[in-house]
Amino acid sequence: MGCQIEKLDMTGKTRSSIDYGCDELGRLKSALLHTPEESLSLINASNYRHWLFDEVPDVRRYIEEHRKYRELLESNGVRIYELSEHVDEQKDLIPKLPNLTFLHDIAVISEKGAMLSRMRPPARENEEVVVKEALENLGVPILSEFNGNGGFFEGCLLLSKDTVFVADTERHTYPFIQEFIAKVQDSFDEIIYARIPKARRYMHPDTVFNRIRKDLALAYIPAFEETYLFTKDSRERIDFADFIKQKGMEIIPVSDSEQRRLACSFVPLESGTIFHYDVALDPKTVKALAEEGVEIIPFHPEALLAGGGSLRCHTLRLCRRKN
Repeated sequence: MGCQIEKLDMTGKTRSSIDYGCDELGRLKSALLHTPEESLSLINASNYRHWLFDEVPDVRRYIEEHRKYRELLESNGVRIYELSEHVDEQKDLIPKLPNLTFLHDIAVISEKGAMLSRMRPPARENEEVVVKEALENLGVPILSEFNGNGGFFEGCLLLSKDTVFVADTERHTYPFIQEFIAKVQDSFDEIIYARIPKARRYMHPDTVFNRIRKDLALAYIPAFEETYLFTKDSRERIDFADFIKQKGMEIIPVSDSEQRRLACSFVPLESGTIFHYDVALDPKTVKALAEEGVEIIPFHPEALLAGGGSLRCHTLRLCRRKN
């Protein structure tokens, strides 16, 4: 099945309508990327912490590494859509948002539509507005978004077409998590909620858990302080590791130092094959994955590390298919 269909909107303009949905771990067919050319120049030695960067980026090298990552995806058959090419009304915002390159934080795409975040730091305000326009112009409907003020919600993970995982991080507020659960309960049978430490190293759900195959995942279990399973009719406290095991998924644990190097934040190309920073995992973990038959497609970061994000952070996955 292709990922691109053309249609006319009400003004007579040709609009893209893509195939979408990443609920199952089929092969990655398409992704949305953003090359942050103009916006990176806003960051300097006096404000890089405000912009949430770990250091002032080398703009030329950052853009070059981002381009190499795009080429790596394309060489493995992934169709790439550039964010700016699908934004019209909100285009003026793009040069003002250096963190917009971290598209994964802003939306998750299910077969039922996009689940948009409400970004917490002032430096990331309005990112979801830009991404919403791009997704709508690509033909992806919005399943969930936040219209009210006074709260924040930065992301969730799809574990299957029936199950969503939400981590209560420093970038989430619990009332907005409750609102999200209420909005998507009719679309998903199970919603796993985990309370994890409120620290930068745990800023998003994929810093503590990520699936490699339907039956295999990496996780940093010490971060799971309290976990609940929500269904339409109940809420019950669960042990996350035991629950995942009962679902037939083995967890390979990562160490404290690996978690700090974003060990759980990778991009599956397909079930059992992942794109990952070559500095993220210890040799012991690499060996354990090799014994499971997992293939790692390595990428060496230097300039990209200034932003504190992973390859996954840079990649809004749009479409996965099993064939």
